[in-house]
Amino acid sequence: MSGRRRILVDVDTQHDFVDPAGALYVPADDGVSDAISMLLQEAEVGGVPVLGSVDSHAYDAWEFEGNGGPFPAHCIKGTPGWLRVHPQLPARTRFVPMQVLTPELRNLVGESVQGGGPRELCAAALAEEALAGVGLYFEKEVYSLFDNPAATSVVAALVEAMGGSDAVVFDVFGYCTGGYCVDAAARGLAERGYAVRVLSAATAPIGGAQGAEASEAALTEAGVQWV
Repeated sequence: MSGRRRILVDVDTQHDFVDPAGALYVPADDGVSDAISMLLQEAEVGGVPVLGSVDSHAYDAWEFEGNGGPFPAHCIKGTPGWLRVHPQLPARTRFVPMQVLTPELRNLVGESVQGGGPRELCAAALAEEALAGVGLYFEKEVYSLFDNPAATSVVAALVEAMGGSDAVVFDVFGYCTGGYCVDAAARGLAERGYAVRVLSAATAPIGGAQGAEASEAALTEAGVQWV
């Protein structure tokens, strides 16, 4: 992977997963949170693009126990548990809501000057923001960030702007391995033909060491490098 430009993928580092008081707390080895913070700090200093995902559930999400699912209610958008643990990094962040986004369709965002009206950002414009240091976090209802329809076109536009798939490597970290959201993001990238690494020291596995071992085996078979 030497010589390739890095893109960080920060998966679901939200209070409901990371904080011991969170609704779906996942215990992690000592140092995981510090490793995540260090990665984001290094990206800020080194100009490394940061993509990410956030679980953004509505109250009636299928996976909640009260709706017949397996998990307690968590990461309900607008609640404290939904918030990112490291909100100061990247210093500028844009959340990309669930929507269909192609080069022809537009993501509406707020006005930049008073009275200017909403702005329209296409996939290429969002990729330009990522290159300029804006962290792009895709909201999602299930495991993979690619379940947000905007993600595929924005990632493709970013990769193209950085020289193509042979010129970049995606470093994925966060919550959680063990068959869940980190795995889904890594798989989604690999399925699209990108070089992918999972940074295990900066991830938290569901299922402890056994969950991490299962992820390593499954992702390695899928062409993802476990670092």
